[in-house]
Amino acid sequence: DFKIDQFQTVLVDELIPYIDANFRTIANQTNRAMAGLSMGGMETKMITLNKPEVFSYYALLSGGTYKPEDIKDKSKVKLIFLSCGSKERPDGVKTAAIALQEAGFNAVSYISEGTAHEFQTWRRSLYELAPLLFKK
Repeated sequence: DFKIDQFQTVLVDELIPYIDANFRTIANQTNRAMAGLSMGGMETKMITLNKPEVFSYYALLSGGTYKPEDIKDKSKVKLIFLSCGSKERPDGVKTAAIALQEAGFNAVSYISEGTAHEFQTWRRSLYELAPLLFKK
């Protein structure tokens, strides 16, 4: 039975070092993002909250929301991107982004019109997210 803490350990202690050793990366927190869709969004949320020293860009695509009080050190977070389809729970995503903005976070929400919990939502969300990553 594979648990979130096991996944977190594999990701942080094995996968990220492997990628940094074998690909051209800028291997630091400032230049690292984590995004997840659907259930992967829940994993992304848990890992980014538990390991803020590893990631600075957070994205949940139909994967829930963050609350300002979830994040202990907002100086480490460069972007929080929240999205979903208009047939999911768009009000929750919009409200969460506004609360994060009011708390001083760079938070962006995106609602994919006419879509639900499906590939087209996530494709559109990635299209909106990608240009926002790794801005100086």
